[in-house]
Amino acid sequence: MPRLGVAAAAWIVLFLFAPVVGEQIKLPGVDKAVWIGTDLIAFAFLVLRRDLVATLFGSRLLLLSWPLLAIASALWSLTPGLSAYHGLQLLATIVAGITLRTTMGLSRLVRIVFLGLLAGQLLSAFLTVAAPALTRGTDGNWAGIYSHKNVLGSLSSLQILCAACLFLQGWNRLLTAFGFCLALALLLATHSATALVAATAGLMPLAAIFAWRQGKHVTGFCLGIAIALAGVGILVAAARGADISASLLSDLGKDTTLTGRTVLWQFGLDQFWREPLIGIGYKAYWESPVTTAAYLHFVMKQKLWFFHNNFIDTAVAFGIVGVILFTVALLDTARRVIADFARSSGYVEAWPILFMSQLFVLVCFECPLFVNHGLHQLLLAAILPVVRSPTIDGSEPITRD
Repeated sequence: MPRLGVAAAAWIVLFLFAPVVGEQIKLPGVDKAVWIGTDLIAFAFLVLRRDLVATLFGSRLLLLSWPLLAIASALWSLTPGLSAYHGLQLLATIVAGITLRTTMGLSRLVRIVFLGLLAGQLLSAFLTVAAPALTRGTDGNWAGIYSHKNVLGSLSSLQILCAACLFLQGWNRLLTAFGFCLALALLLATHSATALVAATAGLMPLAAIFAWRQGKHVTGFCLGIAIALAGVGILVAAARGADISASLLSDLGKDTTLTGRTVLWQFGLDQFWREPLIGIGYKAYWESPVTTAAYLHFVMKQKLWFFHNNFIDTAVAFGIVGVILFTVALLDTARRVIADFARSSGYVEAWPILFMSQLFVLVCFECPLFVNHGLHQLLLAAILPVVRSPTIDGSEPITRD
């Protein structure tokens, strides 16, 4: 902590409490209070560092177009006030991500995420043992201090990536090894198949980077093994594709509807085709009485607020315009973090690539992005390089990419 600085404590608190629904740990409203504090930090940054605003925002125009579209959707939204308000919150979340990267730098950012998530996982493990009725679902899956097993699962998969990169970088290896093992144990205890696949997808680039850093002989050997395994996989899939698919879903604890996700997706696609061009407004589907949201809740037998697919959520809210903007911004961010890694190829610099690999899985089965308050949304803004010259305050000097 002394090396991270006092300011890092506020960000650690954010990553500890922002995903927590306070009623779960008898602290009602704690997540809202943390996000209000984060919004205030974003506003203060805009006021105090007006000299950097144009440069920093200019490097993130595609990402900033998301909240601008959300706010503008109030013009045609079924719930105009809600769309504008949540659009402003989305803008604040992205600005907070820019603030985090600008003031902390990438290396401290990864350590902050690690420490914040570690504290949450320690609390989750403790409460699961001390008060299992509060932290376990009826099926026995762990949720910890969070509202659902998928939340604990996604945060555990994110922690695995942080711990792996910091361990390989050589930062406090005893602590990071412990954090990795704890995150893996909690991930398995949640039985969250999406989070498990996301963690695997996130670690795959790290394995390739590790082999590449060992030299061309190791890289060539690993590449040959990968090509051979891919060839075997293609042959097996061609011969027994249907059986393998059913078996894999069964092993992951899923049925052919992906635990009801395909039903959700059908509701979303039906709504999209009603307003395919510009949608019905940000968050409007779930709040307007004229949509099929109430019927969806009845069919699914639970109060949902997203379609478990970021593309469908975006399509319903903003139509094909939103889907194009969402996809282009994601691909551009991936391109830029890869380009940044090519200039400085340390393990910490590889973390944004791992994060994006994980994110490409999550956006297909959850809704981590284009949300007004979300850690993945904040981190997406934070992983982009800061476009400015070196400063005397110790913050990260990165040149234009």
